[in-house]
Amino acid sequence: MADFYDILGVRSKASQKELKSAYRKLARKLHPDHNPGDKRAEDRFKKVSEAYDVLGDKKKREQYDLVGHRAWKAGAKQGPPPGSGFGGFPGGGFGGGGWSQSSSGQGGFGGANLEDLLGGLFGGGRRARRRTGPMRGEDSLASMSIPMADAVQGAKRTITLSQPGAGPESLTVTIPKGIVEGQKIRLAGKGHPGLAGGPSGDLLIEILFESDERFERTGEDLTVEVRVPFSTAALGGSIQVPTLEGSVELTVPAGTQGGQRFRLAAKGLPKRGSARGDLFARVRIVVPRGLDEKGSEAVELLKRFE
Repeated sequence: MADFYDILGVRSKASQKELKSAYRKLARKLHPDHNPGDKRAEDRFKKVSEAYDVLGDKKKREQYDLVGHRAWKAGAKQGPPPGSGFGGFPGGGFGGGGWSQSSSGQGGFGGANLEDLLGGLFGGGRRARRRTGPMRGEDSLASMSIPMADAVQGAKRTITLSQPGAGPESLTVTIPKGIVEGQKIRLAGKGHPGLAGGPSGDLLIEILFESDERFERTGEDLTVEVRVPFSTAALGGSIQVPTLEGSVELTVPAGTQGGQRFRLAAKGLPKRGSARGDLFARVRIVVPRGLDEKGSEAVELLKRFE
């Protein structure tokens, strides 16, 4: 059974930053939007999301490391089968008591409720006592990949949630202008349901950026290759440069060289705060083909300036 660290492809001592990086990489690769109809990719995406939902939370990770993967999964299914002891550990668990299950389906251990046991194990008696009354549900974590242009201009997206025991629910997610990658959008009350009548948790949607074949990305800076006619590069003139907000006009000086870069300030991706990265236009000179006699003569004249 692969544990959550194996699913994310990291070592058990990985830092939270390493866990987050591994999750983002896998989420981009396996996201259903990028793999329509691919059941295997969808299943892996769910496993990756489940793993990061636990390991990405420091408290959950401490609990997970304490009991191990099998015991954690057993607890998620309301405990182990009869006779196996608490959390899959042989010997009947604590104090020699055995595992029991009431007619209502609620598991217990030595007469104690499983929720109380877990509360005592992971948070002390005070947390266990709180579990006897209404409790807020846990937050859920999901990811959404958006075009980089949406991060600059803002957008609205529709998602569909499927909660156990309820039908599908369509929700509109507002992508605010200037959102940065990794930032989370909170949908209140759309997380895990609460206990004993408590309120539901929230759904946190982590924003990821889709790649754009027009641009090379370095952090929040972008580079785009622009084709410049030979005559414009030699004599100077105006060219059109694509940006995340549409094309803009750029004036290039006479004598522009191939590979030369021009900086368009604050035309890159949003940074934290109100700043933005830059866009760099890299020149690719287009040499004319099929020159006639006069064109060839004109090029011959240029040789004197080489």
